[in-house]
Amino acid sequence: MNTISERLLGGEEGEYVFKEVDRVMLHDGNAPLIFDGMDGVDIWDPDRVTGIVDHFCPPSTVERAGFVKRFKEFAKEKRISDFVAYKGICHQMMCEGRVLPGELVAGIDSHSTMYGALGAFGVGFGASDIVDILKIGKTWFRVPETIRVNINTGENGTDVALSMLGKIGYDANYKTIEFFDKVGLSMDSRMTLANMAAETGAKAAIFPPDEITRAYLDEFHMSNSVSVPLYEEERYVKTIDISIHEPLVAVPQKPYNVKPLSTVTGKTVDQVFIGSCASGRLSDLRDAAEVLENKKVHPDVRLLVTPGSTMILEKAIEEGIIEILIRAGAVLLNPSCGPCPGIDKGLMAEGEVCVTTQNRNYPGRMGVGEIYIANAEVCALSAVTGMITGCEHGV
Repeated sequence: MNTISERLLGGEEGEYVFKEVDRVMLHDGNAPLIFDGMDGVDIWDPDRVTGIVDHFCPPSTVERAGFVKRFKEFAKEKRISDFVAYKGICHQMMCEGRVLPGELVAGIDSHSTMYGALGAFGVGFGASDIVDILKIGKTWFRVPETIRVNINTGENGTDVALSMLGKIGYDANYKTIEFFDKVGLSMDSRMTLANMAAETGAKAAIFPPDEITRAYLDEFHMSNSVSVPLYEEERYVKTIDISIHEPLVAVPQKPYNVKPLSTVTGKTVDQVFIGSCASGRLSDLRDAAEVLENKKVHPDVRLLVTPGSTMILEKAIEEGIIEILIRAGAVLLNPSCGPCPGIDKGLMAEGEVCVTTQNRNYPGRMGVGEIYIANAEVCALSAVTGMITGCEHGV
C-alpha cells in the first residue's frame, strides 16, 4: 500500500512530481524576500494565499515597521483578501480554519510541517520557491521516503516531541514522518509534534485524519472534509516507538540533544517562556495555570507568556487562566513570534538561562543565553522555584 506522501503527491518514493498547491502562507518575517520577484507579476490565485503579520508584531524598529507596511501594500496590490495582522502566530492561524486534511500547503517558514496535525502535507519553502509557486500555483517534489512514529504512551505533546527528536535526531532529512497515535493525543499536542518534526529535517509530518481531527475541525465548521483512512500496510524506511517514562528536556545547543528532566534539575533559571508556534495553546496555558494558581513567580525570574492566537487568548480569559497567570507575576505578551527567534520581547543577556516551550535552542536564539526546552508544566514550576524543577517535586 502506498504511503501518505505517495498518495498526496501522486508518485512513487524517489520520483519527481510537479504538483498543484492548495494554499500558500506568507508572513512578514520572510515576505520582504519575495517583493522583488513578484514585481509586476500577478498571483496565480490570490484567494489561495494567506498573509500574516506575526514576526514584527508590533514592529520594534523603523525598519521593521517598513517591512510590515510594504507587506500590507503588497497584499492589496496582489489582491490577497486573507490578510491577518496582530491576531496570532502564522502556523496557529493557518490551523484555525484555513487548512484541511489532504491539502498541500506551501509556507514560507520551516515549521509549516505543523499543518500535518490536520492531515495536510505542509511544507516549508524558501523565498525563491515561493515566488515560483505564487506565479504558477505549482511546484516540484521528490516524493519522500517515510518514517513511522508509533506513539504508545504520553499525554503531553512537548514530551512526545522531545522523545521523537532524541530518537531521530536530524535523520529525517527530506523524509515524511507519519504519526500513529495509539493514545489519543489532543489536537494541541499533535500540533506540537508536527511542528517540532521540522527539527528532524522532515519534509512533512502527518497524522492520518481521525475522529480527533474531525472534532477539532467541527469548531470551524469544516469537519465534513474529514475521512478516516487506514494506513497499516505501508513501506517505511524506519519505525520509531515512543514511550514516555518521565518529562524530557532539550539542553543546549540542539533541540535533539534530549535528556531526562531529572538530569538537569536544579539549574538556575533567569527567564521562562511559554509560547511560540510549538506551544502557547490552550492546554499549555491551562497546565501553567494549574501550577501557578495561588503561587508567585520567583523574584529573580521573568516569566513571559504568549498565547498562540487571539482565539486562544479569548478562551484563556473566559476560563480565568489569564487572571491566574498575571496574579502569579507572569508578563502577558500579545500573540506573536516575539521572544522565540529573538526578535523582541524577551532577549537574554550573556550568561542567562531560559527554560521554554519553544522549538529551537540554537546559539544566538533568543539573544545570547542558554535555552532549555521543556513542557509548560515544567516551565511554570521552574518559574516559581527559580531553577529547573521536576514535576515530582511540586512547589
